[in-house]
Amino acid sequence: MFAQIIYIEGHKKSEESANRCLTSCDVYGYSASKVQGITPITLPIAEEKYKLFPLTNSRAWDYETQNQPYLKTKKSCFLNHVIFWEKVVTTNDIGIFLEHDALATTIWDDPNFTEVLCLNMKSAFDFNRNLNKDGKGESFTYKNTLPRVLRDMRSKLVYLKNNLFKGAVLIPGTAAYAITPKGAERLLKSLKINGWDQSDFFINTKNVNIQYADPDYFKFNGENLKTSLGF
Repeated sequence: MFAQIIYIEGHKKSEESANRCLTSCDVYGYSASKVQGITPITLPIAEEKYKLFPLTNSRAWDYETQNQPYLKTKKSCFLNHVIFWEKVVTTNDIGIFLEHDALATTIWDDPNFTEVLCLNMKSAFDFNRNLNKDGKGESFTYKNTLPRVLRDMRSKLVYLKNNLFKGAVLIPGTAAYAITPKGAERLLKSLKINGWDQSDFFINTKNVNIQYADPDYFKFNGENLKTSLGF
């Protein structure tokens, strides 16, 4: 198992958060490293290698066809995942993807999951409920007791755009998830055939099998950096 913490070089709060994330990973024994994320400034270099095209009738399709302002930010974010998935396949090892504002809260106990495992399910829904004040999507089983249980992804957070993913359950953000080589291969294959979409839309239950851990392995560090950094 290896873990990668994606951060924005030169952004003070991102670097500080990434360092806190790395410290928490060290405390709980994760083999983690920081990785500079792709940004709209460095995106053209990555695009030379990855010829992305948008999934028809997707959020990415809207970004590209309407030339929306967040296009470069969302594409940069998505490519961070693609590069990570490729590493998982190349190393033939389980990988943990962490955004800079994640914090480890427990040791990695080698959970037996098949493709994708959300590591911060409760924390993600708590974060969104506090942010939006409406609790939308919170309809999953969560007991927060040991021994830890893995459950299939179930919630009201579903894909609404009219395409082949419509009705799929979405991962509740991409701050902390683990993926097997099999899961990474499936996502890369879908990307090649169907095209890209916003990362937390693309990782859905029609694209890949998603489970979540109860209790969480990670939580948010308390700062809302997602809006300013586009994660």
